[in-house]
Amino acid sequence: MPINIDTTYRINRNADQEDQMRYLWKELKIFNDYHQILTISALIGYANGAYVPFNNSAEPVQIINFEDREKDLMNFMAYMKEGNQSILQEKSKDDPDRNKMYQAFEYYANGGFPILCKKLGIDFIDKAKNKRVDILRKYYKMLLTSDILDI
Repeated sequence: MPINIDTTYRINRNADQEDQMRYLWKELKIFNDYHQILTISALIGYANGAYVPFNNSAEPVQIINFEDREKDLMNFMAYMKEGNQSILQEKSKDDPDRNKMYQAFEYYANGGFPILCKKLGIDFIDKAKNKRVDILRKYYKMLLTSDILDI
């Protein structure tokens, strides 16, 4: 069970990746929702040291859409990035660091998403080249092997 999660928080995602994420979810149906894309992207970003800040957010994803194990990953990434357990403590609404706990997850997801797309061989320019079955095979292979670390 996650240590501390603000159920009112919304996970930010890069507006520049909005169309690609929607394509993976809505058109190719590789993922069931944004929270799945963000979670695997954050794991890939963390595994590859791809911590990439962004300024332009698309519509954020409500944290209540994430499963407990995904929230545990948010806690883990925040702790590993900060190296201090205090990042997981509940903060008052006036505290400027209140949402810093989620920033590591957001930035690792931002850095990991392009890596995920590259590994899956997705062509966003010529979408006719994208075969759902082939992409799913690559995705499952990536999950079952150490391929998540090879950029």
